[in-house]
Amino acid sequence: MTARCGTAPALRARLRAATQDDHQVLDDALGRLDLADRHDYACFLRVQSRARIGVESWLARCCPPEWLPPAQTGLIEADLAALGCAGSDTPDEDVPAFAHADEGPVAWLGAAWVLAGSSLGNRMMERELTGRAPEGWPMQFLRDETMPAFFKALRPLLASDEINPGAERTARAVFAHFSREADRQLVAIAA
Repeated sequence: MTARCGTAPALRARLRAATQDDHQVLDDALGRLDLADRHDYACFLRVQSRARIGVESWLARCCPPEWLPPAQTGLIEADLAALGCAGSDTPDEDVPAFAHADEGPVAWLGAAWVLAGSSLGNRMMERELTGRAPEGWPMQFLRDETMPAFFKALRPLLASDEINPGAERTARAVFAHFSREADRQLVAIAA
């Protein structure tokens, strides 16, 4: 879900502009899934889980502890278990690492912004699913309150007017990482 905000602070606007095409590629890939369908929803959740594991691990190494985004893989795995699809279909060693250089003291901000911003799309998906998904559809991940709260706390850092090409490159790398995993999972369900 592409977020638009014409009055965004400078850094936030630059991050959005730098990742607009990458974000659209990911939205287009995941937009082919019907999240009210068990198999498609499980695919969506697997993309989220497998890609986030690598990004969360990278952030644990590069992000100041006080700015570490809340982990969400546990919520995703709980939703998969509720669907009867516990865990990914591939061994843990096949979970892709997020391999990106730490490009300076605030490059982590790009990755944190992507994960935090995804909570806006999650809210939109949750509202849309509530009206058409089967009763009791597992949506712990989509309904999570910790990531929107983190995004609100992160906003003052995104209000910076300083140019941060490291954060922009990191944000683009996160979108590319998620897109690669989406492609892998979509190929797997098409087979």
